[in-house]
Amino acid sequence: MKLYKARGRTFAANCPQILQQSFAPARPHPRILRVFIAFTLIGFFITSNSPPADEPLTAGANLKAASFFGAAAPRQDESAAAASYPSLEEFEERFSRMVAAAPHLAKMYKIGQSASGHRPIWAIRVSDHPDLDEDEPAVMFTGTHHAREPMGAFICAGLLENLLANYENNPSYRRFVDSLEIWLVPMVNPDGYKFIIDNRMRFPWWRKNLRDNNGDGVFNPLIDGVDLNRNYGYNWGDGDESAPASWFYHGGAPFSEPEIQALRDLARRENLVLGVDYHSYGESVLFPWGNFYPAPDYALIYNLAENCAQTIGRESGDGHYGILPLNARVGQSSIWMYGELSAIHFIIETATHYFPSFERVPQIARENLRGAEYLMERALRSGLTGHVRDAETGRPLIAEIRVEGLQTTYVRTRRSDEVFGRFERLLLPGNYTITVLSAGYAPAIFEDVRIGRDHRTVLEVSLRRQDITLPSGAN
Repeated sequence: MKLYKARGRTFAANCPQILQQSFAPARPHPRILRVFIAFTLIGFFITSNSPPADEPLTAGANLKAASFFGAAAPRQDESAAAASYPSLEEFEERFSRMVAAAPHLAKMYKIGQSASGHRPIWAIRVSDHPDLDEDEPAVMFTGTHHAREPMGAFICAGLLENLLANYENNPSYRRFVDSLEIWLVPMVNPDGYKFIIDNRMRFPWWRKNLRDNNGDGVFNPLIDGVDLNRNYGYNWGDGDESAPASWFYHGGAPFSEPEIQALRDLARRENLVLGVDYHSYGESVLFPWGNFYPAPDYALIYNLAENCAQTIGRESGDGHYGILPLNARVGQSSIWMYGELSAIHFIIETATHYFPSFERVPQIARENLRGAEYLMERALRSGLTGHVRDAETGRPLIAEIRVEGLQTTYVRTRRSDEVFGRFERLLLPGNYTITVLSAGYAPAIFEDVRIGRDHRTVLEVSLRRQDITLPSGAN
């Protein structure tokens, strides 16, 4: 492999260009008060065994899982590595340039803004018609919920570049772009990341956003900030993270943070079918869930998690990522995506450090792109798709798509969307009984629906209005 040198750093020639950029160090932010005094105090309370980015559960007997609770968090190497990372503005500029170079395949959308700095939350749609809402399944890849975990932004950058660069000459990438609505949200927490880089912070850096919890107008890291991956609305109140001083503080209410509101609204609007939220560290694929009522789609979820993990090699070159069940009781992204949308969603803990040495970033990103490619391919195989329409008018209908044996009261049933009446339901191969329900319409029941291994089964549904007969004497 040919290597290039840039400002003392070595980059692989065939890695995504964002990873080959030469980034100048950012200057410290002059207006943040008491930061370094506060972090000296915080150092007394945070050990080098700081918990990982998100909460998996201890592996069960059957799980091929990699536990990383016992791994000490190195201080010197990571602190030095963080100083070489790009600034928020450099990240945004790079994404903007890549999108501008391929306007027929990608477009940037402002989907919200951050809590404190009111900085834009950017989402990038990759599609053969990026200006349009197309009648296609949606997948989403997000990064940097936590300020000190920027690997997700690099992975999103590599995925964007691969999709754009290979569209014309790679049939697989062309199929992804033509058949999916692919959404990338690389920097969910722009305030937190900028806080670290601009102030050249060292271990333990910062995790939360910059929410002014006490409303005094001064950011104080001893009491301010919300953990964005504890702010989702499913089982939000079950976790014991109600103290603002905690680095895992879940916020004043479910979805209190505008950053998470933006992701919630995007996922709902797109009727998300599959997604990944990238974190660091632990080299594991975390899936929903482990300490709650049984996930009705457990067999499917476990199958996807295991297959995805096997595509991602470890930094050491020895083996592949492990898998772990997520803690379902602390308001995390994948828990809400599955519980509320029935979307199959994973948290992937990348790397072995929060800030891997910059020379390792291309390798880590490249390995994780294999996992993303597997999941995009899987979104187009082995499942159920189709539309629900009014039998008389052809109007799209919002309807529940119920799969016998996979229904519970605590995981919301997949629905068709209101724009196209389209539905997507990932399933393992087999025969299923499907019931389609919409208010005011007679249900439609389909028995022995065959789901194959390598393609989606199409089910076009027309529902007829159901006459309601009032009891005798009723007005």
